[in-house]
Parts: sequence; structure tokens; C-alpha cells
Amino acid sequence: MTARRAQPAAATPELLEADLARLGDRSAVARVLLTALAWGRGPGLPRQGIWVPAARALAAVGPVPVGAVTDSDVRWLLRKAGHWVTGAPGPGGQLGYRLREDAVAAYLRGGHSPCTSGAGPRAGAQAGTGTSQQCAADRARAAERAVTGALLATVPSGAGGRDWAAADPYVRTCLAQHAAAAGQDVLASLVTDCGFLAAADPATLGPLMCFPGSSLRDLGRVYQWALPMLGDDPEDNAACLAEAAFVLAVPGTAGHARQRQTYRPLFAALRREDSVRVIPFCGGTGTAMTTLPDGRLLLAVACDDHTVKLWDPLTGAPVGEPMAGHTDEVYGVDFATTPDGRLLLASAGADHTVRLWHPLTGEAIGGPLTGHTAIVDRLTFATAQGDGDAGGGRLLLASAGLDGTVRLWDPLSGTPLRVLTGHTGPVYSATFATAPDGRLLLASASHDHTIRLWDPLTGATLRVLTGHTDCVSMAVFATVKGDGEAGGGRLLLASSSWDGTVRLWDPLAGTQVGEPLHAHAQGVITLAFGTTPQGRLLLAAGCDDHTVRLWDPLTGQPASGPLSGHQGLIVGVTFGTCGDGRLLLASTAWQKQLRVWDPLMVTEPLDPARGRMGAVTALACATVAGETLVATASADYAVRVWDLRSGSLATTPLAGHKDMVRAVALGSGGGRLLLASSGRDRTLQVWDAMAGVPLGGPLPGHDGSVDAVAFGTVKGDGEADGGRLLLASAGEDGTVRLWDPLTGEPTGQPLAGHTGWVGAVAFGTVKGDGEAGGGRLLLASAGEDGTVRLWDPLTGEPAGQPLADRTAGRSVPVHSVAFGTSGNGRPLLACGGEDGIVRVWHPLTGRPAGPPLAGHTGWVSSVTFAAGPGGAAVLASGGDTTVRLWDVAAGVCVKTLRRRSTVSCLAASGPSLAIGGDEGLSVVALELAGENTRAPGKRQAGR
Repeated sequence: MTARRAQPAAATPELLEADLARLGDRSAVARVLLTALAWGRGPGLPRQGIWVPAARALAAVGPVPVGAVTDSDVRWLLRKAGHWVTGAPGPGGQLGYRLREDAVAAYLRGGHSPCTSGAGPRAGAQAGTGTSQQCAADRARAAERAVTGALLATVPSGAGGRDWAAADPYVRTCLAQHAAAAGQDVLASLVTDCGFLAAADPATLGPLMCFPGSSLRDLGRVYQWALPMLGDDPEDNAACLAEAAFVLAVPGTAGHARQRQTYRPLFAALRREDSVRVIPFCGGTGTAMTTLPDGRLLLAVACDDHTVKLWDPLTGAPVGEPMAGHTDEVYGVDFATTPDGRLLLASAGADHTVRLWHPLTGEAIGGPLTGHTAIVDRLTFATAQGDGDAGGGRLLLASAGLDGTVRLWDPLSGTPLRVLTGHTGPVYSATFATAPDGRLLLASASHDHTIRLWDPLTGATLRVLTGHTDCVSMAVFATVKGDGEAGGGRLLLASSSWDGTVRLWDPLAGTQVGEPLHAHAQGVITLAFGTTPQGRLLLAAGCDDHTVRLWDPLTGQPASGPLSGHQGLIVGVTFGTCGDGRLLLASTAWQKQLRVWDPLMVTEPLDPARGRMGAVTALACATVAGETLVATASADYAVRVWDLRSGSLATTPLAGHKDMVRAVALGSGGGRLLLASSGRDRTLQVWDAMAGVPLGGPLPGHDGSVDAVAFGTVKGDGEADGGRLLLASAGEDGTVRLWDPLTGEPTGQPLAGHTGWVGAVAFGTVKGDGEAGGGRLLLASAGEDGTVRLWDPLTGEPAGQPLADRTAGRSVPVHSVAFGTSGNGRPLLACGGEDGIVRVWHPLTGRPAGPPLAGHTGWVSSVTFAAGPGGAAVLASGGDTTVRLWDVAAGVCVKTLRRRSTVSCLAASGPSLAIGGDEGLSVVALELAGENTRAPGKRQAGR
């Protein structure tokens, strides 16, 4: 772009006005074109198809009359006043245009309103004073509504409505931001269009899809659940959204199924996800929330990278830069407001110090407060209200240390005030409260199993509360506000402990209130009180069972079902109140996730069979009498068989393993469906899958973890059931063993040849084209030595030379093998290993069936062949957080299915593809018709 004049040295609104005046009667056209850029998002408005419609829409609602704006006017503007404009690559790679100076953009936005009198931008700027703040907000909403309508009008029509896949990349990326700025009703009408959700850029739409307390709450939950899997392919995204609605059982979102999808969800047994937003971060413990004067929430988290980070919990967006200064992990944070209205943040941690910050600027206040001789775990602020006595009206800060002390500070001067001693073990928390008579109180929780109540202004111990049978992790106060009834205005104290209980106390009387709350099976780590908009008091407790529990502390009853979604010990919970009164809850866990909850969203109890199955470590599929069954091994050491038709367990969980189950297999023999399982407890067990009982005892022989099992059928020997069933097992001892699963007897000698652990076995019936060997049953094994070995299971002899690809100059451990067929029916053998590469071989010749298939960014944990539409074989591989579908002959990935967690295993039966991972089990049906035809704006296959 060539500017006619040099850019002004200091571009200001005054210079802009002078420059526009130079353009004479065309200044209004120039103004509206520049104003359109002022309302642009991201890198700016594309010239073709977007800039002119936006300008026309703004002209229609603006105070300055403008005739029809055309593309020729854009060309004229760039020649005459292009020095006010700059360009940068935008969505889809197209050039976006915006104003060079933010101050000029703000000036033009301020002057475009029906609230102004037609005097142009200068009048708009003046209107920003006094009572015109509402007018300015209305002006902005009107402009954004105009731009939103103009962008919507550019979307082509399709058979079922708008063809969002064909929309301009700027529209798919920025339309939601314009709609959100135009008003909640405009955004609502947009996001309820399932086609838009599938086509929109998740990076810009995701922060907007959080609607706690509104009619769109469930839609927001669906989008947030799918968000980690969303990309830029509308068909993939439509499948992810349909899966999210299926998993969350959210009514009213079935419209996703009308979109063209990569796959259809068939079944899910996943760890339940109740949070409305998940924010990845480095990891940490303490959390605190505060409400800013403008109604926004600010969430602070103490992080293990030695910083304190801030987020907007509603959008998930970080606020400012991390506050750095600590020299070790940070454990505690808390907000306070000074008597003169300034916001403060305190932090403490493993470097034995307490630090103070201006959270909105990230600036440190003074130096570190020192005195503790061990980790400072948590801290708390209070304002001592008095009538002129010492300490009255002062801001106080208390810190709890593992040195067994609580220290009091004057945070404004940075001076120590008092050290409270008396605990005989580490102190984990301290909390302030004001008694009904106005006295300031402090409670501390300690490893010595007690809670101490203090007068912080004198340092005197008022009471020692006993009852917990293990260390007390936290104590928090609440004031119960009534309406004249008994109990109104009384003080309540809650404490949590590693004894698995939460106890409630009347701290002034020193007595326990009600019975201990016993819902947690393990230690309770953290507590927080919150109040709903209706005035109901809630108590949140987080613990080592990975759930957050909500209680009505006045009745001792659960306020909702447990909040599930975290994958680790929960170490921090905090409540916050939005500007409109809505209550939010945030929690942190060791697995480095920050979650935001609508605390009253969950009302039903967890389903132990589905909601808390845990990570899936192994899978197997089988079709019996037309019904698909899936066997899973999970982190709780149990094996389950699922009936996809009924969507429930086919039998009770199969229990007996004493350690992680590493492998499962399904096979038919003796008129029964059999299941084999093996694991780290060095056992191999065969079960009647439908009866849920073992066939005899464990099969002996392996010396180490048994990591792989597979069934195979030897056909053609005249048996009534069509063949003889074999079972293969392999593991850490480097051997492959064959068994008669019905009798439990070994078949032949162990197959030796591998030089390390064997992590995968698979049977395949290799059908040739008339050559010798057609129809033979082969057994493949693979492992640490980087080879895939083929065996004749009837003779125990090798079937050809080991298959290995040493192009990298080393042997790469192989974790998975699978037999399948090519498009012309030729047998194939696929394997995947630690280098992230999938390799495919012709098992009869030992030659590669195509180039190595690269794309995974981590280990390939599993490979399998599934049947796509029409029965065509599809090779699927799982690893990192993706499942990839391959065109073996071309050596390319035709689809990438993103997942929410690491993929550990795959299995298939016909068109049903089962996916196991850290969150549990999903089963989908592939819908790959037209996978080689990609819509405009999509990336190339194998992204």
C-alpha cells in the first residue's frame, strides 16, 4: 500500500480532523471508512467483501449523512489518506487493515452515534463527559450491532441455513466478538446457530462461551467441554460438539447432529466434567478472588513457577503479566482493599517470605516481609475496626507458617506486629473474623490436630478446638446472617482435616455444631465459604478424591452433587461474586488445571459405574449377535464390559487384579464370549465375559508384568464352532506364550527371540491371492528391541524375518501392532512406537506397504483397523492427544480427531472405534465420506 503523504510525526485526532478537512466534500466518506477500521477486530478488516459492508452499516447508524460507499472509495482513501492505515496478515492469510494509532481509533469510535447531534467526532468526544457515559455505551452497542448485521449479511446461504464453512475467515474469527459487544441478546442469537459454533474460530469464541446463571449455561458447558478438541475444520468441530452434547447429556443441542460430521458419538463412559471453564496453567496451590469496582472478577493463583498469576475467570483470559519476585514455589494469596480504596494482593511461599503487590499493575510494594523460618503456607487480610484504640481501623495481614507460628504484619508499612506461638506442629492456615461484639478474631489450623482461636491484637489464645484425629489443613469463618430469627448474625467456623472430615464449630462457645461431614473418603485439603444471590450460605471443600463437595453448613446436608472434572488432589478453592450477584467457584489441583464452576449447576449424584471409572489403560471390541461390546481396563484395577446398545455395563466389573491392568482381549470359544486380562501384578486371567466369573485360576509362567494379550482362531480343523481358539500373552520377561484359554493349558513352548520387553501381540488371518500361505493364521509380536516378529502359532516357528525400520540409526521400541487389509484386499500389518511414526508392512513379503506415517508429536500408543462407510478399511493410530486416520497408500493423514486427554489405547469392531484415555472411554462411528474434499479455509490433511 502506497501512501500519498508521509505519516504525521504524532498522529492525533486534531491532525486527523485537519487532514479530513483537506478532502473537502468527500471527508464524510473518508471518515466512515476510517471509522469502520476503528471498529475492526484483530489485525483489521479485509478489503474484499468486509470493509465496505461494515462502513455502509456504520454510515446507516452514524450522525453524518453519507451516500453509498463502494470499493472504489476504498481505493481512493488508500491513495489520499493511506498514511492513517496499516495492514497485517489476518485470518486465513488475507491482509487486514486497521488504523495505525489506537488513540485515533478510539476517537473515531467515540464520534459515531445516534446520541450525537451531527457535529461529528468532536461532538462525540465532548459527549463522553458528565451524564453521557450511558450514551457512549449505547453508541458502542449500536455500532457493534450494525457491524454484526453487516458481517452476517456476507455469509452465503446453504441448504439448511447459513453456509458458515464458506464464510469469510474474518467473519468466522471475529463475528462473535462483535456480537458480544453488541449485547447478550445478539451473541445468544448467534451461538445458538450450531453451524456457527462448528465454523467459528475457537480461540476467539471460547472466551465468550461461559454463561453461568443464564439460559445459555448448558450450551456454554457443551462448548467448553469440546473446546480442547476444536480446530479449523467445521466437520471435525461439529463432531466434537455433538460428542460434547452427548457426553454431558445436555438437551436442546441436538442440532449439532444435523451438521456434516467426521464421526458420530455412540457411547461414552468418561470421568464427569462439571466445570464451566478449564484454564491450563503451570501449577499451584492457593487461590483468591475479588470483585473489582466495575463488577469484573479477578482471580489470583499462587503458582509453582515462583509467580502469582491473574485471570478473568469468566473469559479465562490472563490479566497482566505474572508477578515475579519469589525465589521458590508460591503457596498462598489473598486480596485486600486499603482504607483509602486501593486494591492489594499478598503472596507467600516456600522462600519463607511474604510479598505485597499492586495487582492491577503487577508492581511490588516494598521488599519481602521476612521472619518465618519455614514455608509460609497461607495468609489472610483483615481490617481492625476500633474506636480510637490501638489497632482500630488498621489493615492487618496474618501469615501461617510451617515453622509453627502465625505472624501478624502491618502490610502498609511492612512492619511485623506480633508472633503467635502455641501450636506444636506446622500451621497450615490462618483466617480472620469479626465477632458480633466487634472484636477481631483469628483462627489457625495446624498439623497438631487442633484449631486455635486468638485475639490477634493482644496475642492471647482464646480457645483450642479439638476433635479432628489427623492434621487440620484449613479453617475458615463465616457470619450467618438471619432476618431476626435465632442464629442470625452468629459466627460459624469450618475446619478440614486429613481425617476425611469437615467439622463446624461455634468458635465463641468452643463447641462443635452438628455431626462431622463425612462425604470425603480421603483427606480434605481446602475450604471456602460463599453466599448465593438468594443469601444462602455454601461451604466448598476440595480433597484428595479429585472432587469438590458443596454443603449447606446450616443443615449439614450436601448442597449439590460433587463437582467432578479434576484429575488430581484439589489444593485450592475460592468463591467470587460477579457484578450482577452471580456466584462462581474456582479450584486448583496438582495436575496443573484451574477450573471455574457454577456451584449450583450439579444436582445429581455421581454414577460410580460411569462418572468415576478413571483413566482407561486397555481396550478390546467384539460384535456378538449383531451387538457391539467393549471391554475396558481402568486405573481402579477393574475390568468392565460395556453393551453399546443399552449404554450400560453388560455385567458387574471384573475384580481380582492387584495392580494396573495393562491389556484386555475378547474372543469367542466353547459357545461363550471370553475375556482375557493381564497386568502389572504378573497375572493373566481368562473370564466368562457375560457371566463375569473367571475360568479357573490365573495362568502361570510369566516372570514380570504381562503387558499384551490377544485371541486368535485356528480355522479349518473340523471343529463344530468353526475353529480352535488360541490366546497369546507377552510382557516384561521378553517372551510370548500361547495358551488354550478354555483349559488354561500352555500350547507349545514360549516363543523366544525378542531381546527386551514385549508390549504388543496381535493375531491375523493372512489371505493371499492364491499363493502358498494364503489363509494362514499368523501371530505378530513387538517390543523394546524395535522389531515386529511374525510367528506360526501352530508350530511356534518364526514366519519370515523380523520387520524393523532402522532408518533413524537406532531401534525404536514398538508399543502396538494390528492386522488389517488394504483397499484391494491385500493383508497389512501396522505398528506404532516411541518415535511417533506409524509403519505399515506387507506381512507376506516383509516389505513396507508405503512410506512411514508421520504426524504424532509423541509416542504412538495404539494402532487398529476400523471399517469406514461402505466397509472400506481405515487405519487409525492413537497417541499424544489425537487419533489420526490414514491413507496408507498415499502416506497421508486424512483426518485428525483431537481429544481432550492423552490417547492410551484404541480398538475397533466394524465401524465402531473405541478410544481410551486419561478421561475414560469414548466410542464413535466414523463418517468419512468426502474426506478428500475440503471446504475453503481448511488446512491441508494431516495438520
